[in-house]
Amino acid sequence: MRSIEWLERPLWQGCAFQLLAGAKGTGKGTYLAGLAARISRSGANVLFVSSEDSVEIDLKPRLVAAGADIARCYVLKRHVRLPDDIEELRELALELGGVGLLVIDPVANHIGTRNSNSDAEVRDAIAPLNGLADELGCLIIGVRHPGKSRDGGALASILGSVAWVDTPRAVVMIAVDDEDPLVRHIQVVVGNRSLNGSGQAFRLDAVPVQGLTEPITVAVPLGESTKSVDDLIASPASDSKTGAARSLILDVLESEGEQESDELDARIARETGLAVKTVRNARGALAKAGLIRNVPVRDESGAVQRWCVRRTEARRP
Repeated sequence: MRSIEWLERPLWQGCAFQLLAGAKGTGKGTYLAGLAARISRSGANVLFVSSEDSVEIDLKPRLVAAGADIARCYVLKRHVRLPDDIEELRELALELGGVGLLVIDPVANHIGTRNSNSDAEVRDAIAPLNGLADELGCLIIGVRHPGKSRDGGALASILGSVAWVDTPRAVVMIAVDDEDPLVRHIQVVVGNRSLNGSGQAFRLDAVPVQGLTEPITVAVPLGESTKSVDDLIASPASDSKTGAARSLILDVLESEGEQESDELDARIARETGLAVKTVRNARGALAKAGLIRNVPVRDESGAVQRWCVRRTEARRP
């Protein structure tokens, strides 16, 4: 008997093939770069089979931004076809030695001419990844894009055969928060070794990378998630509430003048139903855009007693 070997509880198991799904723009690549960075820093090697992202523009900058040990990160540049090239993947991983993570992104691009809607053909293509993960003692992640229909929730959004969700040891999905457009929730939506619903949250941030002119996104962990990915996917995230909060902040400042910052945040939160933290982020976005200004109120000694918010002369966009 063997116990489950967790790489990162409750999401990622060692010796397992798992599916990661999320719509375009949810931050799958950024999240995976952070996971790969953590595994590489632990002393294990990471191997990517990537057929969509540019190594120079997407993959390597994300790994560097996440603090990866680049000497332990490898990209297989030739096209891999499943299950035909399983033996080649095995030989390459054994040659590298100590592979802790193998990412196939997106996995549907690598099943050749097999019908992605056929249970038998999909299972034939990806089932050997379970044995390969167990033999190598590593985590294998296949990335899958869900469809546009969200009516049936998380699992129903994954297009094609049910084998896409039945064959891996677990299916993990990412969804955008319904209040803060920069926050993501990542959760086990089906698994035979872990509790469904176990999830974490992270925030997308941007950091400078030496040698590049544009900042690169990183995934900043926020701890345990308190929201259901299934609910978020069934009811897609919208920026409408946050947009309403930004508009209301400007309305209040234009009609009533300068406001104390904490009181303003609490007021906007009550009127929009958003969390105070989300309102604070919305106010920060307005300040960055030059539409409002945060002004310190000091006492006689010069110490800041509180902050007030003032409308600038900049036009609304």
